[in-house]
Amino acid sequence: MLDMIFNVKRAIGRIKERRMNRTSLGLIAGVMALLLVSSSAFSQTAGPAGMKLYAFSSGALTLPKSALQSGAPSTPIMIPVGFFVITHPKGNLLFDTGNNDKIINDPSYWGPFIKHMNPERGPDVAIDTQLKKIGLSPDDIKYVAIGHMHLDHGGNVCKFPKAIVLVQRDEMKSAAWPEPGTAGYFIPGDVDCLRSDLRESLPNKFKMYQLTGDLDVFGDGSVVLKSWPGHTPGSQMAIVRLPKTGTIILTSDNVIFSENLTKNLLPDTSLAYYPTGILNAYEYIRLLQGRENASFITAHDPDGPASKARTSHAPEVFE
Repeated sequence: MLDMIFNVKRAIGRIKERRMNRTSLGLIAGVMALLLVSSSAFSQTAGPAGMKLYAFSSGALTLPKSALQSGAPSTPIMIPVGFFVITHPKGNLLFDTGNNDKIINDPSYWGPFIKHMNPERGPDVAIDTQLKKIGLSPDDIKYVAIGHMHLDHGGNVCKFPKAIVLVQRDEMKSAAWPEPGTAGYFIPGDVDCLRSDLRESLPNKFKMYQLTGDLDVFGDGSVVLKSWPGHTPGSQMAIVRLPKTGTIILTSDNVIFSENLTKNLLPDTSLAYYPTGILNAYEYIRLLQGRENASFITAHDPDGPASKARTSHAPEVFE
């Protein structure tokens, strides 16, 4: 009887062992499948052949450095005003639009900001003049994505009547009717020109998607607008995945200087609607640096691509 019981237990043990082996093999196969899927996902992040990113400059501004970086001296610093063009087989996308070209001939359009910011106003900074340097005109732009609507980022949005404007709904609300303490850097005329004429049933004159979150613009992961309230209520960044350079993050003003990110420094409170959001943006960029070996470009870094484009009078190109 004991031998029979032992033999039965031994047989049950073999069955359990075989089941465990099959389970282990299944787990290993599942993990391998996940790794393959994950590897495939990352390998597909590169943009299509021929896709390029151009960094331009809409001139420069002069501001106290303390306004742009906490703890910095109030010494005036000249910073570029960057905007960016992404050429893609499915259309051209403009990220930010620089200073409104009206100030070139009519400085009163900016009111006291002309004296406060001392923008460069030569004819070369006009956005259509800049676009001609890569053979484009405003009519060649399919999408205009606005990182935020401050005067140095959304200024020329109305110069692209054939494009689709991609902006966060909270940013349009903030630009048109800002919360107390946040109105300073919005120019009413930059928003008014987007409104339809009187008696029109639709409020916006141009095609516009007022976003409430992220958007994969071309549906292939190569350009993803990332909603990120921080600098303003409706700030957004652009994740651009190029075929050769790899991933580049266009930060808008959630990162003003690269040093702000590396040292976790915030701008002045007047430029930090949601400080925690800015710090979280820093962490997200670090995450992409680790996952995708990403780099980032700001609009105002004195040593960045927009600054080089300003001094060379030619856009910086990334493939």
